[in-house]
Amino acid sequence: MPRALYSIGPPIRPKIRHDNGFLDQYQKRAPSLGDRKMLARWKLLLEAAEAGQNVPFLPHNDVPDALAAYRHFLEGSGRTRRIGYERYLRDDPSGRITLDNMIRDAREGAVGLYERSFPRRDASFSMTSTALAAGGTQSPFPYPQTENWQKAIGAHNFWISADVIVSAHPAYPVYEMTMTIHVEDMYNFNPGAQDIATGIPDDANGLFEITGLAQQYLNVAEVQRHVAWRGSAVAAARVTLADTSRQRRPSDNRRLRNRL
Repeated sequence: MPRALYSIGPPIRPKIRHDNGFLDQYQKRAPSLGDRKMLARWKLLLEAAEAGQNVPFLPHNDVPDALAAYRHFLEGSGRTRRIGYERYLRDDPSGRITLDNMIRDAREGAVGLYERSFPRRDASFSMTSTALAAGGTQSPFPYPQTENWQKAIGAHNFWISADVIVSAHPAYPVYEMTMTIHVEDMYNFNPGAQDIATGIPDDANGLFEITGLAQQYLNVAEVQRHVAWRGSAVAAARVTLADTSRQRRPSDNRRLRNRL
């Protein structure tokens, strides 16, 4: 059975509730001089971290997506930001597991809709899903394993839409599906949490949310796959990349060498 609920129809964004980090527990206030000094310190730390990317033997030298996400937190004024989710699916072990299970879930959804609505007939339909969370304990969509993606997105939400064509051969139906994975993640910091790699408490940056010196924002992405298989959803499938755009490093990383 699929984890999401699928229905026939065009893509419809389901309800997704994002937390507000420190703003869920604390009232906003004006920044003090000490707050501004702390912000200046963190900006210097960011500059140093960006300078150290790809430098051998330096700690945290391969976190370009994380640094770009943090810079947008400090300087993006809360604007929605598009992320390179393909890099997560390709470079992070949890991303690869997540993609496999996303495809499996969509296939199960497509087979179920076909068997209920168009049994033993040729069919063409669109479908859309409810929201799912990536990053939960014991989840088929596990939390990112690499420091880069733990910091860049961590736990996040997604939903799936797809166009499906089914040919009703005598022995088994033949499926072709072009699926789109829609990703949303609210980038912010949470009371009581801490960075996995460094142990730095989220309070250090939650302060900036409270004082308005930095703003939480929404990360979004869409990635596509073309999937073809015969028979049931457990049969072997041929999966190809539907989106052929180049996947470079984050464009909002300040240093050119970190974007290549």
